[in-house]
Amino acid sequence: MDREKLLQYCVEKLVENSQAIVISHKSTPEKDIFEVRVAPGDLAKIIGREGRTFKALRALINIPDPAHHCDLVVDTVAQ
Repeated sequence: MDREKLLQYCVEKLVENSQAIVISHKSTPEKDIFEVRVAPGDLAKIIGREGRTFKALRALINIPDPAHHCDLVVDTVAQ
């Protein structure tokens, strides 16, 4: 499964406003960066208590190819 599709699926299951999800992908020589934007009310759901959900999402996108490290950035969509 494509990392972006996997991330999209997981984020959709966590948030209430799935129409506001925007995932962008940027590549640098060191790593790939996935930027997830969600509605302001859903930001806490993506981060989770003490950042546990965020850490789990980051670990999940690195499972398909651990040698090729990906990073995850979470932000809110401007209203």
